[in-house]
Amino acid sequence: MIPVAVILILLGIGQLALGATGRLATAQVTGYEQALILNNDDSTRNPSRYKLEYQFSVNGERYTGSVTRVFPGGSHMRQTIPVRYLPFWPHVNAEDGGTAGLAGPVMAGLGVLLLVVAIKRKSRPRNKRQ
Repeated sequence: MIPVAVILILLGIGQLALGATGRLATAQVTGYEQALILNNDDSTRNPSRYKLEYQFSVNGERYTGSVTRVFPGGSHMRQTIPVRYLPFWPHVNAEDGGTAGLAGPVMAGLGVLLLVVAIKRKSRPRNKRQ
């Protein structure tokens, strides 16, 4: 449980850092597909929901990413998309403007909670039968 907590904390901090220190880049859209249903839930059906895949370059290296959201009126059919990436770790990237959500704080908070529970569980003395 501790490795999962650490991963959640790092991902949450990465998402928070995108908004604060992320650099802006223009990514090429490499593909898109309609995503009608998410999580097998019929209530999320929306004909304007698309998944866009993109790639961008930093210092000669190519990085990829994707975004799934509602693109009204055919706005998914574009050649480029603005993205933010971490300068020290470009694998962490997201659509520009899509980084201000609650995903970062929620992931970091959940990771801290899991870490506290795991440490408490490990440090709890075990009852010995006498």
